[in-house]
Amino acid sequence: MGGAKITRKTLRLPSPVDGLSLAVEKMEPAGGIRGIVQISHGMAEHKERYEDFMTFLAENGYLCVIHDHRGHGGSVRRPEDLGYFYTEDPAALAEDLYAVTAMIRAEHPQVPLYLFSHSMGTLVARSYLKRHDRALSGLVLCGPPTRNPLVGLALALAGLTRGKALAARRGRLLNRLTFGGAYRRFGRENQWLSSDPEQVARYQRDPLCGFIFTNNGMLNLYRLQQAAFDPADWQVANPELPVLLMAGSDDPVIGSETRFFELKDFLNRLGYRQVDTKLYPGLRHELLNERDRSAVYRDVLQFLQGC
Repeated sequence: MGGAKITRKTLRLPSPVDGLSLAVEKMEPAGGIRGIVQISHGMAEHKERYEDFMTFLAENGYLCVIHDHRGHGGSVRRPEDLGYFYTEDPAALAEDLYAVTAMIRAEHPQVPLYLFSHSMGTLVARSYLKRHDRALSGLVLCGPPTRNPLVGLALALAGLTRGKALAARRGRLLNRLTFGGAYRRFGRENQWLSSDPEQVARYQRDPLCGFIFTNNGMLNLYRLQQAAFDPADWQVANPELPVLLMAGSDDPVIGSETRFFELKDFLNRLGYRQVDTKLYPGLRHELLNERDRSAVYRDVLQFLQGC
């Protein structure tokens, strides 16, 4: 299906949680649709950064759909609300994600649907998975945050910023405590994202990237992290769901290779039997923006075709 004509559409979808207007983009190939790939993007970025990846998938017959998470890109009520989530309930992000699933499912009820998630988006995807794993034919967790023993302390600190005035302020201290180690390891801010300097420069030039979360955003991030490793309310209805964990070996977000493989073990213990892993030597956090991203693209395609 390579070379198929691609149709791009943008639309708005009200969140089922609070009516927040979510910005959505679709890419659809001409002719038959092999499958649907829904994307859950990462922290402090936006849906347009995935257009090259979506184009590749669409050229191979996959309809792609992505929305800006609340507090990101076009899913804000005011430009100054970047990094503010309008809620303290992290499950809202998962319900937003499922609302996009329901929308695209209504249009294509019989087509298999796959979820590709990155970084913070994998935390949202794992929250989604707790209730909606039957909706999926495959799941990719790319650059996934792993278990962090300090998340309880982070939540306690973030709890001190609750209340309307403090919640809307930039969480500079929380941001520094959370990501300072990644900055120090690579010497310069944002170099941990990719080993490709041009991709890092593009990120830094983008006004919709790299913003500091509000205290409210950091609180939601920590709650998502905590929920991702809480098995108590997980309803595994699709134990044969194919899952791919992928990351760069130099990605500070995975913590370590040991923690990366512990995430596979955690998912296995929950009941998911088909969990595969792939570590890319020398690559960093944003695999889709590395020098050799074409190989990553092909690996994702191969996974989708094998589901």
